[in-house]
Amino acid sequence: MPTEYFDINKFHKGWGLIVFPISMTRIANAQSAEAHIEYLRQFVPKVVEPKIGVHFLYTEGLYMNMPGPAYEMKNSYLNSMVAHANAFKKLLKKNQLEMQVHEAFSFDSWFQMHLSHPDVLGLQREIKKFYETNDIFRSLVAEDALQNKKILNEHQLSFFLEEHTFAYLLLNGQIKLRNDFVKGREEWILLAYPGMPPKAQIYLIQNDPLSIGKYPNPYKGQYDLVSRKFVDYSK
Repeated sequence: MPTEYFDINKFHKGWGLIVFPISMTRIANAQSAEAHIEYLRQFVPKVVEPKIGVHFLYTEGLYMNMPGPAYEMKNSYLNSMVAHANAFKKLLKKNQLEMQVHEAFSFDSWFQMHLSHPDVLGLQREIKKFYETNDIFRSLVAEDALQNKKILNEHQLSFFLEEHTFAYLLLNGQIKLRNDFVKGREEWILLAYPGMPPKAQIYLIQNDPLSIGKYPNPYKGQYDLVSRKFVDYSK
């Protein structure tokens, strides 16, 4: 499962989307609104053409795989999401000379993913079958759980597989994200997150069990916002 790690000198020309999946456990620290303004500042010198949108995807629905009182989870996550989006919009206004095109910034909830594809649930079932029949994928999921100090029970497994299915579909152009600036014209998609990607996710995308990997995304991987390195899954 070889990969390449390098910083991106300049973004590809043409329309593109930078996607920030917001983890609900990190929304107040490493993924705060203030942190993302700084992450975007490090991207500014890489911009070749003013044709890039930024999409915040809140992952609250992903956490519905975990046990807990639904009412309390809903209120907690909703309050966090609204506060985060509003704080970022205020920072946009404060830094409007740097972040001039406000329509380039969009915000979505996790469940929108299911509405942007005709059969996300069916594809998740296919990935579950791949997990059950592929020993390497199964061992890597277990390794990721151990590294992140997670107990790999039924709930955690569902969380991992749904997360990996999302990344697999997104990087292969199977999920359409709403952005009023890019308007579906994206020629590349960059997944950006503070940290290294799970090994099982890399393996899934490299093995392409759904045969969707011919999508010509030059950024088929994940940009680690901490190390400022792009992890290229395709190399």
